[in-house]
Amino acid sequence: MALKLVMFIAMAIVPAIVGATEYVVGEEKGWTLGVNYTKWAEGKEFKVGDQITFNYVRGKHNVLKVRGEAEFNSCNKLGQVPPLTSGNNSFIFITGGRKWYICAFEDHCQRGMKLSINVEEAEAPAPSPTDGYDNSAGNIATFGYYKYLVGLAAVLGVGVML
Repeated sequence: MALKLVMFIAMAIVPAIVGATEYVVGEEKGWTLGVNYTKWAEGKEFKVGDQITFNYVRGKHNVLKVRGEAEFNSCNKLGQVPPLTSGNNSFIFITGGRKWYICAFEDHCQRGMKLSINVEEAEAPAPSPTDGYDNSAGNIATFGYYKYLVGLAAVLGVGVML
């Protein structure tokens, strides 16, 4: 049953993943103290289907997705799902809207280790004009199927974040 649910979710989001962007929070510094994550997120256009990865030292940091701005601003860790603690957590956005993340380890959130981003809905790609190649239904379907399988493989390799 769980596998069927995973496959259903994967099939629903694969079209948005093809051409998605992968972001590493904090880039080479990762998810750690001393990084201005508001500044890091400036100018980035997060979209449904994009992947975000948190890299951090296991046992010294964690990642907690909080439900709203009040919890984010107050660094409220209570009543949330357990934080992620592996040291490397990747998510694919399957819905748009505001997303809030904090480090729930000790006082790290109060010291600025938190990230708030807005995820835009994915736009459908514009149809391409005829380019002289064989654009028969069979060839288009085969190429589309290939992209779908690549996207599905990507989904099954990482977590899914709502």
